[in-house]
Amino acid sequence: MAINNPLVSIQIPTYNSERTLRGTLEAIKKQNYSNIEVIIVDGYSKDQTLKIAGEYNCRVIMCRGGLMEARIVGIKKSKGRYVLFIDSDQIIHQASIEKAIEKIKDYYYLWLYERAYNKEKILPSLYDADRLLTQKYLGEGVVLPRFFRKDVLSKAVSRIPKGIYEVCRAHEHLVIFHEIKKISKKMGVIGTKEEPAVEHIEPSNFLILFKKQYRWGKTTREFYEKGFYQNLISKKNRFRRFYKEDIVWSIKSFILRVFRGIPYKLGYWFG
Repeated sequence: MAINNPLVSIQIPTYNSERTLRGTLEAIKKQNYSNIEVIIVDGYSKDQTLKIAGEYNCRVIMCRGGLMEARIVGIKKSKGRYVLFIDSDQIIHQASIEKAIEKIKDYYYLWLYERAYNKEKILPSLYDADRLLTQKYLGEGVVLPRFFRKDVLSKAVSRIPKGIYEVCRAHEHLVIFHEIKKISKKMGVIGTKEEPAVEHIEPSNFLILFKKQYRWGKTTREFYEKGFYQNLISKKNRFRRFYKEDIVWSIKSFILRVFRGIPYKLGYWFG
């Protein structure tokens, strides 16, 4: 492996992800940086997810566990010096990996400035405002890194109790960040509001949002009841604070939190 051209392992957990996966993989294919391997960690999808992964020559690993187990399996199987977490509904910009390779020299991990991909629509525009707000105020604690030195990432995940691997189907990224901060808080950033590094394909209608948040609430309760990282989970789901200088973003974020909170609570209490 060339010193100046290190391998980057892109890890994508999937389950019935045919609706968005092709766009995610197409964006990766167009990257300026070429020394990449794409690892799909699939939860036994029943749709065309695996077919699409095959079209893009991805390495596919099957995993029956939760998202935490999928992440850890993907990390262990990765061959790269660096690991990039991408979800199956995210579009990474063409120069992002190239910029990350240059930036990571001074850091242990990076967060990628993120916005909504389909923000011209009403519901995604609320998500976009929420992302803009939380990334401006890093103290909110919900900005999560995506690009890691593999050695540091592997050390962090080794501290995570194995008892939560299967049940952690939500908040796995938050837990990993919690553990990696104990090793180092040296985090950099690529991308800006005007030129984000990655864009998220957000729910475009309320039925999709309801189903997603209901499932999120149900899986959060199952994870919480295991007794691990309870304080961390509680902090994650709070409302954002209002900021007068960013009142429009704050109002949109509040509206989104209401829309997301109702199905989330229903899933948490009754799911």
